[in-house]
Amino acid sequence: MKDHEIISIGKIVFGLCFLLGNIVFTGYFISKSDWFLEFGIFVFFYGILANLFAVTGLLLYGFTYSLKMAVCLKAIGLILFNIPLGFLYVILGINLIFK
Repeated sequence: MKDHEIISIGKIVFGLCFLLGNIVFTGYFISKSDWFLEFGIFVFFYGILANLFAVTGLLLYGFTYSLKMAVCLKAIGLILFNIPLGFLYVILGINLIFK
């Protein structure tokens, strides 16, 4: 793979998880619907799995092709930026639920 394709994988995984998290959080914030709460938990756990698989795949690719390791680590850095955002949404969601 070319460098820009590897970075694109990181951007796509980050953007998709970030977008779904924002939609669910905003939907629950506006409507207070239990459906958004249940779907938010679903998105959170499956988002963790998707990010974990993407990071594992990029690490394996980087170890296999050592010249691409630096680019893989950049893409992994983009994906790992979802972790603090996810925890922030969980904390805000818990505060909204028990308010």
